Amino acid sequence: MAGDYEKAISILEAVEKIRSNDFLLPAIQRKFVWSSHQICVLFDSLMRGYPINSFMMWEVTDADIKNNYKFYQFIQGYCQRFNEENPHLPTNASSKDFKAVIDGQQRLTSLYIGLCSTYAYKQPRIWWPSAQDDNVLPPRKLYLDLLNPIDSDDNESMMQYSFRFLTDKQFKSSKEVHHWYCLHDLLKEPSYTDSDDVLMNVVLPYISKHELNDNTFARKTLLKLYSAIRNQKLIHYFNEKEQKIDHVLDVFIRTNSGGTKLDFSDLLMSIAVANWNGDFRKEIDTLVKEINQSAEMGFYLGRDWILKTCLMLTNSDVKFKVKNFKAEQVAAIQNQWEEIKQCIKETFKAVRRFGINPQSLTSKNAVIPICYYLFTKQVGGEPLFHTINNLAKADEQRKTISQWFYMALLKGVFGGQADTVLSGMRDVLKQNMNSPIFPLGQIIEKYKGSNKDLRFDAEYLDNLLDIQHGEGRCRALLHLLFPEMNPTETFHIDHLHPQSAFDKNNLKTYEFLKGSDELMDFFSEPKHWNGIANLHLLNDSQNISKNAKPLVQWIGCSGVTVTKSNLLLDENANLELEYFNLFYEQRRTALKERLQSRVFMTDVLDANVIEGDSDEEVVEEAIAI
Repeated sequence: MAGDYEKAISILEAVEKIRSNDFLLPAIQRKFVWSSHQICVLFDSLMRGYPINSFMMWEVTDADIKNNYKFYQFIQGYCQRFNEENPHLPTNASSKDFKAVIDGQQRLTSLYIGLCSTYAYKQPRIWWPSAQDDNVLPPRKLYLDLLNPIDSDDNESMMQYSFRFLTDKQFKSSKEVHHWYCLHDLLKEPSYTDSDDVLMNVVLPYISKHELNDNTFARKTLLKLYSAIRNQKLIHYFNEKEQKIDHVLDVFIRTNSGGTKLDFSDLLMSIAVANWNGDFRKEIDTLVKEINQSAEMGFYLGRDWILKTCLMLTNSDVKFKVKNFKAEQVAAIQNQWEEIKQCIKETFKAVRRFGINPQSLTSKNAVIPICYYLFTKQVGGEPLFHTINNLAKADEQRKTISQWFYMALLKGVFGGQADTVLSGMRDVLKQNMNSPIFPLGQIIEKYKGSNKDLRFDAEYLDNLLDIQHGEGRCRALLHLLFPEMNPTETFHIDHLHPQSAFDKNNLKTYEFLKGSDELMDFFSEPKHWNGIANLHLLNDSQNISKNAKPLVQWIGCSGVTVTKSNLLLDENANLELEYFNLFYEQRRTALKERLQSRVFMTDVLDANVIEGDSDEEVVEEAIAI
């Protein structure tokens, strides 16, 4: 290896090098992925004198590398989903020499964010916005509580110092029980190297100004923080001077095998960017944003989904292995990129027209076979994705594809071993590409008797009918049950007998429930009034007219076109709330019969629900202040 360890520098010096673009990120680096909690743990480790491991830099001096490869600045104002990309910094032969971070990007970015920037993540229990919104994803600065250490009896993270990312509102509202010191202020302090000077000229004036004179913890903590960030030489790094890109890529792969898991999609990005004629990173990120922010789609995708779909559509091995991403494979993707992009967008428009929204798409991998079929199937001399969303064409295709899609979501067939399922699905589709319609029957036959069997049994259907409002699979089930819904309309899931009617306080007032504990228990059970039997899909106008009206009143309103027959009820069915138990039994029976006609059945099949995809994101909950 052509390099050696350099003299250690302080964190402040590292931050200054980031600010002056003396430290950059090579295109082979992935995005910043650390959570706010990981950043807090890193700063706690610094305060406690724990090692934060060494770093590796690549000293870029070669003119050809500066001309031909892309480098990026550290991210400013990180915002989950909406500002996760590092800004590109053009370089050329005349650019100054700089160091590109090979190992340690996550830690350096975390230090930089904590000391100079902000970190925004979504508030819990709020839907993702379609664009960056500070009300939903408020910027947060990193603070350290100087008042008290963390209570060791209530500390699962084993941290000693209370670091928190706070919004301005949280900072102002928590002053009575904390004394939050903003780490941004540390860089504004005057520079002293002697600890006595730091104590006398920085720490004690601050302690006195904020009436913390009697707090020994505050004094010691601020002194330790100043020393750890400004004076101690904690950044130890190996400086790689080799200018051959293949060698550096090998170093990158070998050194990025620890810490936060380096997914192969990150490595693919590193290789693809180096071999792509243009800016592959920008191409993918632009596509991701377009799909996320489009009113016709609105789905959030990761780079890994895009890359796996590229492998699927170019008939490559879908597994994320280094050997699958040689220069010729990247060239194959680039040669078809415009068509691939368009196909992906048309596929998600179709998925939205199937009635599936971002909250009910429980497996994004289930979209990939549809994408492959639309990309490969030729109709009238052009790929099917060109016409799949033309409502005057491909009606039978949409019906059959959506039927498979709903069943795949309900059975959770992509919940594990997704690569194997994708490869198998591609084989079936490829073998039956001459069939006029999406080969649903052949897919069913392919997976009979396996743990990916798409067939249903009676017990499984009963479990599905117990799905409640708000569950991810609820929308897929209702659209499978009622496929005749207009694909141009947006449908809402609404309670037929209004939810408010089953409020505990309201139930106590009903005369017909008094004296019958059994009936009261039935009306109180959420799986009855909040389950599929009491739910229906209503378009915008129907949803507005329904509101919280009793079902019997709403059905009788002028202009309401929903009938008992539409709800799969007999004409003599009584819709008064008093007869809800009879309504429930009749509709559940009718729904089960309808469901049996819409799926493939088997007598013996494991009814256990397969867990959802691991590709679904986990939103970090807000830390209690």
